Amino acid sequence: MRTSIALALLLLPSLATAQDATDASGTEDQPTREVRTVPDGQPRYLQAMQDELTAMRVEGAACEAVDAQRARCQFTARGVSTGREFAVHAVYSDRTDTIYLYVDRFLVVPADAPSSGPVLARLMELNWAFLLGKLEWDSTDGEVRLAMVLNTDSNFDRRAFRSAVRGVTALADRYWGELDRLARAAAQAE
Repeated sequence: MRTSIALALLLLPSLATAQDATDASGTEDQPTREVRTVPDGQPRYLQAMQDELTAMRVEGAACEAVDAQRARCQFTARGVSTGREFAVHAVYSDRTDTIYLYVDRFLVVPADAPSSGPVLARLMELNWAFLLGKLEWDSTDGEVRLAMVLNTDSNFDRRAFRSAVRGVTALADRYWGELDRLARAAAQAE
């Protein structure tokens, strides 16, 4: 018994070192756990967002600081079933401690269009059913956004960020075809 305890005590530091090496680099399955200081004038989690998008192998992601407390990332995500490319934005704010992730111009439903009634009713049904995510409609230009909000008040949760990026893309892919058909069918029925 003493031998196995002594052996475990000898191996513990080497196991911790091996774990630290894995955590620092990060992979698709294992988020990075590297601790960094933030350069002056840069939002707290801008680099973490860039690192996670890189680790997820999101091609063409462009991130930038808007000011010392706000940042944004933009990238394109292709739907698996629709093959459609969705313009995804991640807007981070140290002021609100949030990351607002959304699909830009997911759909366009003008307020004065005859198709707006059935489409907006379906958007409300989907909002009621979604656990995460929401559909937002701007009545001034008809833009519909598919969005998710992550809270960063205590830390940047890398797994939650990855889940939100995947989730907003999966929801867009899942519901775009149905909502687009509904909007076009109601418009043609006139």
